[in-house]
Amino acid sequence: MKVQETKSLSQLYSREEDFSADLASHITHLCVGSFEDAETESVVGTRRADIVATGDDGTMVVENQFGKADWDHWGRLEAYARLKEANVAVLVAEDFEELMVVTCSLRNEDSKIDWYLIKVVVNTHDELSFHYVSRPAVDIQTQKSNVEYSEFWKPVRESGLFAGKPVPLRDESWIGKGVRGMNLLLQLHNHACSVLISFQGESRIERRASVIELFSGSEYTYELRESPKFANIVFPVLEKGKKDRDAWPEIRARLVQVGEDIYTRLKNSDV
Repeated sequence: MKVQETKSLSQLYSREEDFSADLASHITHLCVGSFEDAETESVVGTRRADIVATGDDGTMVVENQFGKADWDHWGRLEAYARLKEANVAVLVAEDFEELMVVTCSLRNEDSKIDWYLIKVVVNTHDELSFHYVSRPAVDIQTQKSNVEYSEFWKPVRESGLFAGKPVPLRDESWIGKGVRGMNLLLQLHNHACSVLISFQGESRIERRASVIELFSGSEYTYELRESPKFANIVFPVLEKGKKDRDAWPEIRARLVQVGEDIYTRLKNSDV
């Protein structure tokens, strides 16, 4: 048996601020709701919160740190979340003590804010993964009736390449699929939709350049976006999105068509 090896965040990022910037650019990876606009070093009184994001689920405040979470960061998160009137509060770290996990659970029992402790893990390929340590509880007996699912993605999840489990309403800004070590996402914004290919690891820029060649001279236009540890290609699909309900059939059809075509090109390539 070969167990995956890991390393610390400080080996990947020289400063916590660099990790914040990277995380803000990929805020959907936390999978805690629909948030699009993420600001780093957001002013809160005389202090600054690591990340404040807004979206369909309101406002989310995120504090993150290297190593084991400490009570100073927890206290800041509590203060920022309340001053920002946040709907979601998240503390991201590499480890948590038991008392903090218990405290977070108690906060979720008596607060209107959804509180999360999320552990970040870095493997030796410089790939990050996020794992819930504490999150809002869902009553098992009422889970099926209380959870609302996305109407938009329902037909897409029932059959075809992107078939899968229903998408919770609060997570409906994207669905994804892996292909040849890349992440392919169908993205739904308020008044736009797009397909994104995301690359991680040391060779992400080179891999992205190879993929771009697959679309040279094609009908697709694209934008290049990157952060310290991610390199992305975004293919705009339509200037219509979640708020354009009358256009949902058109948006679904076009998103799936473009997504399937891009997936096939990637799968059949040697990048």
